[in-house]
Amino acid sequence: MTSEPSMTPSPQTAPSSPAPGPRRRARSGTRTAVAAGVGTAIEWYDYGLYTVAAGLVISKVFFSGQSAQVALLATFAAFAVGFVARPVGGIVLGAASDRFGRRPVLIFSLILVGSSTTIVGLLPSSAAIGIWAPLLLLLMRVTQGFGAGAEMAGAIIIANESATPGRKSYLSSLAMAGATFGVLTASVLFAVTSAVFSAEDFLSFGWRIPFLLSAVFTGIGLVLRRSMLESPEFEEVQHERQRGELAQAHRNPLVAMAKAVKASPRNWVAGFLVPSGLNVTSYITSAFAISYISGALRLPGSYALLMSCAVFGSGFLALLVFGRLGDTIGVRRVMFIGIAGALLLAVPYVAILKAGAIVPIIIASVALNAFGWAGVAAAHTVLMPALFRAEYRSSGLFSSRELQGALIAGPTPLLAAFLVGQLGGEPWIVAGILAAAQLMTLAGIFLGRPLFSAEELAETPALKGYAATATAVGGAR
Repeated sequence: MTSEPSMTPSPQTAPSSPAPGPRRRARSGTRTAVAAGVGTAIEWYDYGLYTVAAGLVISKVFFSGQSAQVALLATFAAFAVGFVARPVGGIVLGAASDRFGRRPVLIFSLILVGSSTTIVGLLPSSAAIGIWAPLLLLLMRVTQGFGAGAEMAGAIIIANESATPGRKSYLSSLAMAGATFGVLTASVLFAVTSAVFSAEDFLSFGWRIPFLLSAVFTGIGLVLRRSMLESPEFEEVQHERQRGELAQAHRNPLVAMAKAVKASPRNWVAGFLVPSGLNVTSYITSAFAISYISGALRLPGSYALLMSCAVFGSGFLALLVFGRLGDTIGVRRVMFIGIAGALLLAVPYVAILKAGAIVPIIIASVALNAFGWAGVAAAHTVLMPALFRAEYRSSGLFSSRELQGALIAGPTPLLAAFLVGQLGGEPWIVAGILAAAQLMTLAGIFLGRPLFSAEELAETPALKGYAATATAVGGAR
């Protein structure tokens, strides 16, 4: 196999390497999950900054001169552009992950997202350079999206593949918990800078500080990612390739994705459907709700930031709880709890949002995010990797998950804002969007046929309720 030296397997992946003992495997799994989670926190601090800033700053800095409604729509269009770039990054970097390894791709994605986020903090406003300001912003969003196409899915895979059976759910969920903590950090820093500076100074330069801090956080993330070990399942895949038992990974990303789809079309479709509910719920309670509070309700921006901090803070804690619960009652049941919670809370949430009182809005947003998002978010980190065999897992998971983001999750705030505007400010359509997304997740759960061996089912409590559908091959599903 011909590849760049930086991405070739290290000597420790040679077939003669001794298998790690249980204690060493447990320490390695925990270390990898924590490194993946912390790295994801830093990367999603970067990516989440735009989510937090969208309804408060971006429309005023980069789309000034437009009406408030047009500027808001343009802001969310730029938000959606990042999601359009994500499947491209997912397809390209997914193939690289299956060929070169999970670790080097995660390092590359961190550099890409971190550098583009820092540059956003340096961009002049539209008042200074006119049309070039939004065009450069869009370019950075495309770069961010390309890198993020490998980030979350890649962190989920390496944490899942490295986790010990008894802590499969909890350790896998740390990738999602890291992302939530990253967005929480972005919200807190935005709240602090908006409180420290006057409204004029914050809009002029204060908002740039959290973006520029990305350079520091990215450096920290790189140190952590470089210390992270490659996943045992990928190492076993490399052993089997070296022994001629598996074909080498495809160089062409489209061919690699096609292989993953062809292997099990229903599992690929399930991989597309399963993240729908959690992604849509997250962006409704963050990007759309923040813009609705500051726009339609005309409440102070500090209220929106307070709500954002509460939502992501509670979401982080709820993820850890549901991650542990998954190792007790099984991730399938946890996903059903999350779906039921979102369906029950959708209409009350919109009713409270429409009423316009900030304290009930914060409480309702926290409840919807904690019960209607965190359960599925934690549990899907176990289900999604199991839909694909290890040798093409990244190509399958990256492409299905990120295409869902481009077609469903990314446009959600834009669609919600447009429909609410068309309905004269009435937000009831948002409840329908939330419910439809949860039903898509439910359909994905029933459609998918996760690839679990009888041995995995016997030793992994998180897999309660599933039936054996595959035989492990050399430790790689």
